[in-house]
Amino acid sequence: MRLSLLLLALLAPQAFGAEETVCERSGSITTRSPDGAWTASVQEVACATATSAGAGITVELHPENGAAKVQRVFTMTVPRSRDDWPRVRWLSASAMEIRVPNLAEVTPPIAEYGGVQIALAYCGDNPEDRARLLAYKEGVKQWQKDVSAWVKRRNEDAVAAGPRPPRPEEPRLPPGRCSD
Repeated sequence: MRLSLLLLALLAPQAFGAEETVCERSGSITTRSPDGAWTASVQEVACATATSAGAGITVELHPENGAAKVQRVFTMTVPRSRDDWPRVRWLSASAMEIRVPNLAEVTPPIAEYGGVQIALAYCGDNPEDRARLLAYKEGVKQWQKDVSAWVKRRNEDAVAAGPRPPRPEEPRLPPGRCSD
């Protein structure tokens, strides 16, 4: 949800010519391609309009020769620690891998830009853990709806409402943090 809010805050005003977007960017971590033709920068971007705000970690490709424009190729939610920011690894002059912790909330990167192939890799890759975390988050959303309905029933008839719905138990999962 936070990722969609970020994308809405970053993209909607440009697409519809609507209200002004004000963005702040953190210092970036840069990685040059082996041939020096590209620089990948990783930074936090926080944007606000009159009605919404969002933040995320982005990876942008910057051409050295200026023939192509700077392009955002990847976005993820802001993690708890800067240690969990994406890490760029150049596999060759025309292939780059964006490495993220196993439980990171990401939007898949664009597959290619300016002749550079872009891939996503999870550190400590474990799809089952990601699926359990997603199921937990969906369970919490449903629990919130159930509690709201329960409160309404309880206000109408406290006895007939029954017990409060139990909150889903958060799974204990290793973060799969990137170590290189």
